[in-house]
Amino acid sequence: MKFALINIPYALEYAEGRESASAVIDWDLQITEWADKYGYAEVFFAEHYTLGAEPSPAPDLMIAAASQRTNNVKLGALGHLLPYHNPIALAFRMMWLDHMTRGRYIAGVAPGAYPSDAKLFRTGKNNAAMMAEALDIIEILWANKGPVNYEGKYFSVDLAAYDTSIHGPHLRPFNDAPPLLMTGMQASSPTLTECGRRGFEPVSQLVGTQTLRAHWDAYESAALAAGRTPLRSKWRVVRPVFVAETDEKAMDLFMQGPSVRLWNEHNLPSFKRLGLGSLLTDGAIPDDAITLEWLVDNLFFVGSPDTVAAKIAELFDATGGFSTLISSGEDYKTNPEVYRRSLELVGTQVAPALAHLSVDPILR
Repeated sequence: MKFALINIPYALEYAEGRESASAVIDWDLQITEWADKYGYAEVFFAEHYTLGAEPSPAPDLMIAAASQRTNNVKLGALGHLLPYHNPIALAFRMMWLDHMTRGRYIAGVAPGAYPSDAKLFRTGKNNAAMMAEALDIIEILWANKGPVNYEGKYFSVDLAAYDTSIHGPHLRPFNDAPPLLMTGMQASSPTLTECGRRGFEPVSQLVGTQTLRAHWDAYESAALAAGRTPLRSKWRVVRPVFVAETDEKAMDLFMQGPSVRLWNEHNLPSFKRLGLGSLLTDGAIPDDAITLEWLVDNLFFVGSPDTVAAKIAELFDATGGFSTLISSGEDYKTNPEVYRRSLELVGTQVAPALAHLSVDPILR
């Protein structure tokens, strides 16, 4: 069992004009340094363009900056939004990041979920098809076995054979190709189905346990149909985590912290507006009855190290097992010690308590 963070980032103060972009960047890098210090396995950076409360248009730049301030933690995007990039340029930046991080880079990709971003880039309803073509091109360029000509509807590439006069095309990844991750949310996620078909690594966004099981079924079925072996050791699951010395202290700090405003004013309204509430609750209650208190009691991992470890182990058993729990970075700039201590307790007490959990020989 491994632990990871994703820096969305959540930045309500920035969205309302009370905080600079530099402050958002600095906090995400501080969180990443702490994650590295306390033994987290991975830190990811999201990519959004038009969302003021989730500003992160350049995960590759955040990875590059974080690589200079960390030593062990792997660094990735969750994910590069492929329809919004020239896949040739992105493939080369990915490989350069792989070298910059000495192989610590993880290449998460996604089609882009927000209509406002799609409108900005004028991609219409073509994001899924554009992502598929971009992935084909990225894999061609990473292999660097020209000549290869690929003509797609949206993207094309003409990879020449190696030319001794220019010593290129020359670039390949640091070792083997970086891990390629794809995220999914809907129970029958088309992205996770594509992920299984291609043999990439699945990431389940924040959803209930029943939906998590459906995610694995969709991924596993697609992988087997493509003649691939689905490995639970490659499966990552997203759930919020907050830890303090006692259950009472953790609940008190959490319910007085930034998550209350984040969920009540931003996340929950977004889930309900998009009709996604049942993905959080597995339909246990109506969407209009979902509250932060319900989520803390039934979905989030808030408590002492022992309580949180027990809840994670319960989810592990209920889903059949996964490799990594990803929690989102929280905006504790005004009370950083509380959040630093939570990360420390996860790394020094929760993770060791769950070290016996593994799902297949690749982790042993």
